[in-house]
Amino acid sequence: MLASSRIREVEHRSASACTYESSTVSITPDAWTIKSPDDADDITADDDDDATTTKCSLLSPGTTIRVAPMERATSGWSTEHFHQNLKLPDGSNVGRGIIVQFEAMARECVAIALSPYHQYELGKTYVVHFGANGNLQTVIRRHVNYNEAVDLTFPSRVCSENHWIPYWVCLQNGKLSAGVGKCVGKDVIGTLDDSMYNMLRSGVDAVRYVGIGNSALNRNARDLRVRNVRVMSIPAQFGLDGVPMEAQSAFVNILDMQYTNSAGAGGSESGGGLVPTDAELLAEYEKERAKAKARAQKFGIEYKEPAPDAFLKWSEARRLRANPERGFITGIDTFSAEEKAKADARKERFAKEERKRKGMDDDGGDNQNDGSDNEGGDGDGAMEDDDGVDDVAEWEKTKKDPLPIEQAWENWKLVSKFRADPPDFGDKGEIVLSLASNGDGSGMETAEFIPKKIVIVPTKIHIFSIDWAPFKQIRTDDLLSYFRDYGPSYVEWLGELSCNILFEDKHSAARAFHALSQELPSPPPDSVDMTKRWEPPSGQKNDEDMNDENETNEVDDNADPSAQPADGKKMESDEEDEQEPLPDFGGMGWRFCKWTVRKVSNDRYGRRGTRARVLMRLATSLDVLDDRPTEWPKPPPGFTTKRVLMPWHDFSGKRRREGKRDTKRRRRSDGKRRGRGNGNKSNNSEQDLDTRLAQGLSSGRAGFSVEEIEAERNAKNAEVLYDNMQLP
Repeated sequence: MLASSRIREVEHRSASACTYESSTVSITPDAWTIKSPDDADDITADDDDDATTTKCSLLSPGTTIRVAPMERATSGWSTEHFHQNLKLPDGSNVGRGIIVQFEAMARECVAIALSPYHQYELGKTYVVHFGANGNLQTVIRRHVNYNEAVDLTFPSRVCSENHWIPYWVCLQNGKLSAGVGKCVGKDVIGTLDDSMYNMLRSGVDAVRYVGIGNSALNRNARDLRVRNVRVMSIPAQFGLDGVPMEAQSAFVNILDMQYTNSAGAGGSESGGGLVPTDAELLAEYEKERAKAKARAQKFGIEYKEPAPDAFLKWSEARRLRANPERGFITGIDTFSAEEKAKADARKERFAKEERKRKGMDDDGGDNQNDGSDNEGGDGDGAMEDDDGVDDVAEWEKTKKDPLPIEQAWENWKLVSKFRADPPDFGDKGEIVLSLASNGDGSGMETAEFIPKKIVIVPTKIHIFSIDWAPFKQIRTDDLLSYFRDYGPSYVEWLGELSCNILFEDKHSAARAFHALSQELPSPPPDSVDMTKRWEPPSGQKNDEDMNDENETNEVDDNADPSAQPADGKKMESDEEDEQEPLPDFGGMGWRFCKWTVRKVSNDRYGRRGTRARVLMRLATSLDVLDDRPTEWPKPPPGFTTKRVLMPWHDFSGKRRREGKRDTKRRRRSDGKRRGRGNGNKSNNSEQDLDTRLAQGLSSGRAGFSVEEIEAERNAKNAEVLYDNMQLP
């Protein structure tokens, strides 16, 4: 293979924009490699008879193709994915077949098309999709028409967004095979047998051209890169039978091969085995697939490919299907004594430079710096150490006042049924559950209960919101934005108010955990300081909140005094509730967020600007969903997706707008309330009909009868006439 490090790299946006040249491939049992450029220029007719070489069409050395996701509106393929020179070399025997080799770096969905022409031809073009369906499958397909296709799907994990992976595609004798590696015929992913079409097609429809595309169509689709593309016919040394193919692998997983660092690709290497890596999940999946296939053969039933959910925990299977982008890896422990000393030295250096910039370190300003230069001084240039975290973005955030920790206990009763508290690990960091008893006091142990080891997972941060209504608008993108400075890779949802944030290593998770949260006291305070509760500022109240308060005040001002004792009883019960002991969040490992989680964009789930407060702790091995949820709780009171929600929208029962229309009152001009169902309904019928007719047509307010309006108009006319008579 060419040493691309010696060649200037050039990137193009499509296969049609690249240049291609002729070269020679040297075939060995271990790899198919390109001969040196000097040897490639000396291609003669004798090369066709050489048993170790074959001619090929080659993408120019040092060229990389960046392929954007194809558009569904144009049926995916277009002329930009092909090139008239990206084909079999001139003089090749097209009837023998075609081989394509290339390298790609992609999250998923590398698409290779084999067509008789330099465009996609329906019914005559084969397509191989490497890493389809979230990088869990490889699909080999030929569309017969718009509704029918000849295809096969093979479970596999063959794409990597951080490493160049070699692939090959081989079409010979009507059989299309695909695999990974530098040697054609080895590490076979799967084979589609389309021999019938091969016998019936004409020679004109023989495959000659190659197209390169990106079939990722979901909202997280990303560009992919391809290089070292070469196209050749079946070498003559393999005879009429073509290139020999190894037995199809049960499950091709590049995480188990030498092409990638399986720990880094798995995304959870720093968990110390506490979080199953992608390779481990896929291995477990393949083991269960083999059992299902053997069971189908034993009982003579049709084998159907099972979904990962059938064998794995639902939240883990969902992460496997999502194929999330990887965050960055910190790699160092920023909380070690050595790193903290380095951080303190950097802060002192930066503070000194800042003082110099402001002119505070001149000869006459020594007295001003005495307090700030000393260790522990409180000068303006000194920056407080925030858990040893040395990030500009975090330092900018520390200039804002964090939320009072007393707010951590707001609404704790309202959302307590959704909160999952961790077990008491003590100093061990792990717990092994013993056999459980039957619960009848007999001490009998259940034989079905298997001892389970529970451990802390340092690469996960467990999030729980104390604001029900606002957090229901928060989605995955909002949480990833909240932790964006620390490289999160995935949000694992567990319920309405809880989720896990996954990081690439424990150091990134630790930095985020300490920088974005604050410690809670243990034991908790006896009562919550009501002055520090989150109340809507006067400038942020919307019209609906103001209307609610006006209606409430109006009802209270005109309320019947006899109804006051009921409210008094309610207030007494509220006071009793507040006297109930608060949960010991600090003792259980919970920390309170320094700043609210904010919704970053409008969508069908809510409005931009919605804010919610959260509790954080390190996740445990219990913080997963074994099965898919079958039901969801009803929306909380006050929830809506049409407007911005704040923590104060999780109001208690005394602030709810239940029966809003029944409590609304209107005032008459004489100060009496125009109520409904208060005995005044038949008031008008009791008046004499003649008396009411004599008064003329009247409105709802006094002083606006027809006679009064007419008299007022005549008075104005007379006044105008008098003014005109006074003019000279």
